[in-house]
Amino acid sequence: MQDFASAAMVRLLVRAMAAHGLVPPPPPPGADGLAASHVPLAYKRSVVEAVLHQGGLGTLLQLAQRVDLLAGDPVHRALLGANDVPELMARWQRLERYVHSRHQVSITASIPGELALRHHARPGVPEEPHPTESLAVLGVLMGASRALGVRGLRVEIGAPEAAGHRVNLRMEAPATTPAELHAQLAPLAAQKLLGHWTLHWEHHESNAPTTPTQQPQPATHLCDALPWPPLAHQLARHVLQDPAAQHTVDALAQHTGLARRSLQRALTERGLSCRQIVTEARARVAAQWLLESPHGLAEIGFACGFADQPHFTREFARHVGLTPARYRQAFAVGGMQGSDLLSI
Repeated sequence: MQDFASAAMVRLLVRAMAAHGLVPPPPPPGADGLAASHVPLAYKRSVVEAVLHQGGLGTLLQLAQRVDLLAGDPVHRALLGANDVPELMARWQRLERYVHSRHQVSITASIPGELALRHHARPGVPEEPHPTESLAVLGVLMGASRALGVRGLRVEIGAPEAAGHRVNLRMEAPATTPAELHAQLAPLAAQKLLGHWTLHWEHHESNAPTTPTQQPQPATHLCDALPWPPLAHQLARHVLQDPAAQHTVDALAQHTGLARRSLQRALTERGLSCRQIVTEARARVAAQWLLESPHGLAEIGFACGFADQPHFTREFARHVGLTPARYRQAFAVGGMQGSDLLSI
């Protein structure tokens, strides 16, 4: 199956290979290449194999952490909008569900400052992820956690019951060489244990968000021209700060400092609702992505907080008058990407 989580990872790995002097395979055929929402699974695996051949498992894990090389991608912005590791995982899992990914990361145990995770096939999918695919996913999650400013990050790789066959990586320790990492990881790959991880980090009770080291720049001005009252503009700017977040009525009320019913009543008096403001903000930032970037519709819909692609298409058309694909075709320089033709 071709899913855009894999496509984003492939873009990351290809860019990281080039940045580290490795040679990636030629891009897949098609005008949209790696900018599409989907890449063939065979191509993704050919990229992973190229990394293994030129650098080994340690290099694969280190390259997959280079999430900074995804700056500008909608997925990058959506993931790095998280405040902490649990929220990052929730966003990653929503990304997997959004595109019906073949594989998923499940939380098997959770306490403050610790998550036990397993990367495995979804129910009904016969093929488990390759150990190297699991390692690449772990690398992305590690890199994103570091970009969020998470402190004391440590990762144990290997099943909990395999106490003598686990690798303990401390992110703030002196860097381990790729060759040393490969020697540690190879036995786990042979035993297919690279999909079992336990993440540890310094847990803080404060609700104050961390400051990401790779902070994406939000477009909080996109609703400013609308004839809305100050309260509505406050909410719109809050949504535009992080469109991928779950902007429920309760969450918006907490942001404004109002009771839920008080917020709803104040908006209703002006002919507005929380849902209307949230959807308008998301549609506007989606329109900006559609016009100014080559990224696929699925990536943009996910990053803008829509539940799935039909929801994105329906709500965007209701607010803009055109489906996302038709809007891009009509107004974007260069027109629609080839893969988007399938999404109309």
